[in-house]
Amino acid sequence: MTDYQKLFSLAGKRALITGGTGGLGSQIAAAFLQNGADVAVCGGHPEKADPLGELAASLGRRFLALKCNITKPDEVTVMLDQIADSWGGLDILVNSAGINRLIRAEEYDDETFAQVMDLNLNGLHTVTREVGRRFMIPKNYGRIVNLSSVKSLIGTTENYIAYCASKGAVNMYTKQLACEWGKYLITVNAIAPTFVRTPINSFQLDDPVFYKKLTDRIPLGRIGQEADIASAALYLSSDAAAFVSGQVLCVDGGLTAMQ
Repeated sequence: MTDYQKLFSLAGKRALITGGTGGLGSQIAAAFLQNGADVAVCGGHPEKADPLGELAASLGRRFLALKCNITKPDEVTVMLDQIADSWGGLDILVNSAGINRLIRAEEYDDETFAQVMDLNLNGLHTVTREVGRRFMIPKNYGRIVNLSSVKSLIGTTENYIAYCASKGAVNMYTKQLACEWGKYLITVNAIAPTFVRTPINSFQLDDPVFYKKLTDRIPLGRIGQEADIASAALYLSSDAAAFVSGQVLCVDGGLTAMQ
């Protein structure tokens, strides 16, 4: 009989979560720690991950908080060297780092557009490529989860031109990499959430008019919770999802079903 508890467990797995020092990334890190994984997080301010370090210690898990700008290949190399020296490798990669700039399309300057694309897409590729060829491909195993957005699938009037473009590219990147790396038994999937309150978007969600307009479009009548996204990442990173690859999972309360 299949041991389903083991299938959903991350016991013995080693995970890297980019952007894991705050927002959704930190919640995913907490979920992974609670379900048996050793976790490394990276970001510009690793000291923000101190609560995760305390959680890891209380659970007897290994934990690393590393400073890394993923748009800088040299910094990515240093970070992965640190992980290799400490743990010997990685089994799971969650690409959670991302930014957005709310600027009208006709006023969106080239430099800002490039910054959004550089972190949301180019940096994601740099980390994924290096984790894949250093750790996952040699052992014929890996779980990669990319954070996308429902804005990769549907448009909005809220000035998201660079963000939507970057996340749409992430979706196709996910599908293509799943095709190329399937021969190495590496699964590659993406999660596309609707709004979840984070420091990046709290100013929008604090506007009652905006909030009502948003939730009126969601069949379940609420925005996403951090646990909704962390749970999806947990599933896609586990062996329960061993035959799921190249998928963009909408965690959106039914929003995209109404479009």
